Amino acid sequence: MMVSRRLLLPKAFPMRVRRFGTGWVRIVCRALVVTFISWFAAGPAIAGPLHDAAGEGDAGKVAELLAQGADVNDRDKSRQTPLIDAALAGKTEVAIVLIETKADIEARNDRGFTALHAAAYSGSLDIAKLLLDHGAEVDALSTHKITPLHVAAEENQTAIAELLIAHGAQVEAIQEYGYTPLSRATFFQSADVMVLLKKHGAKCQPKETMGSSYKVCIALGN
Repeated sequence: MMVSRRLLLPKAFPMRVRRFGTGWVRIVCRALVVTFISWFAAGPAIAGPLHDAAGEGDAGKVAELLAQGADVNDRDKSRQTPLIDAALAGKTEVAIVLIETKADIEARNDRGFTALHAAAYSGSLDIAKLLLDHGAEVDALSTHKITPLHVAAEENQTAIAELLIAHGAQVEAIQEYGYTPLSRATFFQSADVMVLLKKHGAKCQPKETMGSSYKVCIALGN
């Protein structure tokens, strides 16, 4: 199975960021476009049998491969583990098998994303609960300081966002590009998560940071 290397890039970030008007944002935008294109140009990562079984949700096959000596923390070419694959695909039974076999919950792929980031991206609430119950870091930072809550905000995964906040996620966490989960939810029009974040005390960032999205954020109250 060919596994896409798109995993967990802030969705369409280079294109959507163009709505902001300040000069420095345009510079950042250009840099991100280059990164975005070069990432795709690198091509897909080839996964092994354990990754295939994990992504397909075949818990029996996963257990069989592990019993035969497969490395539960095997890495593909983008340093992704089977547990991240399972979380991204929403395969709870596979995640249980992997965790029971001592999978590294905090393992990161080459973008610094953990299985909890992947669960937030896919909306896999049961897997997110499982990971947190086993001690997953709720505010785990990717290479660009993106937290699972940032991911849930972008994807409008309200139930995941609520779960993360209940486990102490920082609603005002700022990723490398300077945005909070509320700002990312506003940029991507994740209305339900916007309401949830405001309910938990999140504040709109300044207009010079949010650009034209500032009015949308303020309309919900600040």
